[in-house]
Amino acid sequence: MKTELQEILLRGLDEEIEAKHDLRGKINAPAKGWLRAVREALGLSQRDIAARMRIRQQPYASMEKREADGTVSLSTLRRAADALDCELVYFLVPKEQAAKSFAELATRDDAALKHLRATEHSMALEGQAVGDLPTMPAPQSPAPTYDEKTSRP
Repeated sequence: MKTELQEILLRGLDEEIEAKHDLRGKINAPAKGWLRAVREALGLSQRDIAARMRIRQQPYASMEKREADGTVSLSTLRRAADALDCELVYFLVPKEQAAKSFAELATRDDAALKHLRATEHSMALEGQAVGDLPTMPAPQSPAPTYDEKTSRP
């Protein structure tokens, strides 16, 4: 079961992700990475950005490659963003199919709550259930598609 501190943290996280959920499907990383896309959009060369970072061109080129490959560190990405006069924005949200909020995600993975649900179920079979446990959302599955001509899936 969650502690009071966990409840406060989860509420805070859930408030933060409200607007970010809407961004999920609207932001797709450029194929060759954000660093290269922004640099090229600003009309700057790798040498220009490297000079701003006080490094040589080759290490900067390596940063762009590592970002595109998904292996760049956050601190490196933050330094490069600064050199591009940009801000690094970084956040996590629960996967859509997993949960709608962090609180729901935490409840889903709460071992103590799972044990209580099993006990509650056994008690319900005997007509002794208390019924005070939080409800668990039903797993979401995609709606079946039907062939209009045959009326079959």
